[in-house]
Order: sequence, then structure tokens, then C-alpha cells
Amino acid sequence: MTAIMNISNEAVYGPNGEQVVQLMIRLSNIDWFSAFGKQRRQWETEKAIKDFVGGFDIHKYDIKWITKDELLTFLEEMKLEESSLWLKLQYIPEQIKNQAEQVGRLDALLHLADEVPVNIFHYCFDRVFHELGEYGLSMVETAVCFMMYIGGLACSWEMIADIKGWENNPFLPLIDVLEHGHWPLGLIGEQFYVI
Repeated sequence: MTAIMNISNEAVYGPNGEQVVQLMIRLSNIDWFSAFGKQRRQWETEKAIKDFVGGFDIHKYDIKWITKDELLTFLEEMKLEESSLWLKLQYIPEQIKNQAEQVGRLDALLHLADEVPVNIFHYCFDRVFHELGEYGLSMVETAVCFMMYIGGLACSWEMIADIKGWENNPFLPLIDVLEHGHWPLGLIGEQFYVI
């Protein structure tokens, strides 16, 4: 947490530096997996998922809550190439990089790429291991990497959110889902899976 708090916000991350640091602090305060396997705050969680997916102009799908017992099979059978959402998401890191480079913030983006995953790993690993350790280290790594990826994308997008066309960060609703204690697994076919 000290590394986040000592950063000179605007000097490091540009005009949106304060928002980036606030998002990093928000990520560090998540009670990871606190509702794992439970359908707590279902309405708010489903609304956040709809806000996220709707940000990519996808509106025809259902939200499916899965149980802990279904998780391993789901992850083993999941194919990203069957996700209309992933077909859009896979290009975002490169697009963010190009935007950051155009406005002279590539160094700031590289700094975020180092800082955010390390911090998220530090804050979420123990809780994720507590919930998923029985399924093996591969499952724990998958979950932690997912959290690092989403957090990294959210912070990176936020860094360039002052640029025309990038004002609305579609990843912020996913941070809401994480704050509700759930794991948004993704859109496969016409179902968005969450646990």
C-alpha cells in the first residue's frame, strides 16, 4: 500500500492520476471472494455485470450463477473463442498502449503494468487460496491472474480516461462485482457466468 500512496499522481499517471490512484486504493481494499459460492447482493452484482457487458454493445445473454461444485468443470470446458465479449476484450490492452504512447504516457502505463498486478496479488492471494486451495494451485493461479488482469485493465483504462473516446471506463462495474465478493467468470455463448 505504501508504494501506491507515495506516488505523485498527476506527474506519474497524467491528468487522470488521482482517479488511477483512487482505483488502486479501491482494489487494495476489496474483501476478495467474501461472497464466493453465495448469491449475496445478487441484484447489484447482476446490474454491474449488465453495465459491464452493455459497455461493449452486447445485450442478448442471461446471467448464470454457478456453484463451487460447478466451477472446476466450467473452467475446464470454457473456451474463450466462444465468447463474443472476449473477441472485443482481447484487443483492448494494445489499444490502451497505443493511446498511452500517443499522449506520452507509455512509461506511466509500464509503471502501472508493474504495480497493479503485484499489489492485487499481494492483497488477494491468501483469500483466493483459502477459497480455492482444495481445487489445486492451478485453480488458485487462474483466479488470481483473472483479478490481476481485470484490475490492470481497469487502472490502465482509467489512466487514459481523459482522452476523447476513452472517458467511460467499462471495467469499473467489474470492480463493483469484485467488491461484492464475487468472481465474474465471463460471457460464453449467451450466458454470463458468475460465482
